[in-house]
Amino acid sequence: MRIIGGKWTGSILWHLKDGPVRFNDLSRMIGGASKKMITERLRQLEAQGLVRRDVVETKPLSVIYEVTDFGRTALGFLDELRKWSEELPHNTDKVNG
Repeated sequence: MRIIGGKWTGSILWHLKDGPVRFNDLSRMIGGASKKMITERLRQLEAQGLVRRDVVETKPLSVIYEVTDFGRTALGFLDELRKWSEELPHNTDKVNG
């Protein structure tokens, strides 16, 4: 949980699951997180070996992120968490009896 439990971390990995994504596109996909927060999380994920960062030498420069093979191992957990959360009752009274 220390690795993928941070706010926005799971969302970032989930949005990268289908292939490389440019930083600005990722920022739009996540919505609600500041670019500074996304940058911090991406740096942490990169340091942990879950995400790869590539700078594309275009004008203007572009940065692309993608999930590493090691990072893909976390996607199974995230998918199970997604399924579990979809099964939660919407009315908390049902949970409490």
